[in-house]
Amino acid sequence: MKRLIIILSSAIIAVSVFSACGKSDENISSSSSSVSSQTSSDETEKNEAVIYIGSGTEYKESLVLTDEEITPELLIEKISELTGWNLDLADDVTTGKGGMTVCFAKTSSIFTGPPEEQNEDYFVYDKEQLCQEILDSVKHTLQYNFVDPELGNPEELDVYFCTENNEPITVDDIGITIPADEPYNGLGETENNETEVQDTKTATCEFEGLGDSHSVEVILNGEVEVFQFYDETVAKKLSAMTPGDNFKCEYVIDEATSTKTLTKIID
Repeated sequence: MKRLIIILSSAIIAVSVFSACGKSDENISSSSSSVSSQTSSDETEKNEAVIYIGSGTEYKESLVLTDEEITPELLIEKISELTGWNLDLADDVTTGKGGMTVCFAKTSSIFTGPPEEQNEDYFVYDKEQLCQEILDSVKHTLQYNFVDPELGNPEELDVYFCTENNEPITVDDIGITIPADEPYNGLGETENNETEVQDTKTATCEFEGLGDSHSVEVILNGEVEVFQFYDETVAKKLSAMTPGDNFKCEYVIDEATSTKTLTKIID
């Protein structure tokens, strides 16, 4: 009888050990599967592109990592998100005529001008500079993301700009017209644009106070005037002044907007 009890006890212990081992293996397998799935998810490759903000030959580069397909529309959207400029499109970017055509909506910043609160990293002085920065940045970004430099020269990709109904981009208040049927080569090389030469004026002003990081109130010829400034040296000298200080300066006037901009403080 005792022998039978011992045999039964041993069998129960063996079954318990076997069940525990099976459960442990199942947990390990489940845990291992979860880790493997997470690792696989983490290692999913992102699509990569570079957007370029600037004009002429000077551009700031920003890396874009995304799960979405890299398209011209996506890159233009990323430029908008980074700079704060409205880059609404009237239509999808199309290919043809040996290049790409970008059609901006009339709600875009090309027509409405700089936003009220600008991103300091991409600050522009006026509407004309903004137009050039937008068009140059979009052109350069498309060229260097859709032409492999090892297979061809990205700058040989022609980029055309237009507005709604495939019309030329015309900004009357600054005298700019971008033909829709000609590749864009910069504002300075567009036939319809004339380069304005601004006369530099000299004056002695009385410092009243800073308006914000780019404007100052002064007394000029007995009247309170607001000057814009963007030069770092000018900014440092102004920040060291107190109301009532007199200073001699050079400034220019934008004939289109009557905006006065300090270009130099004469010591």
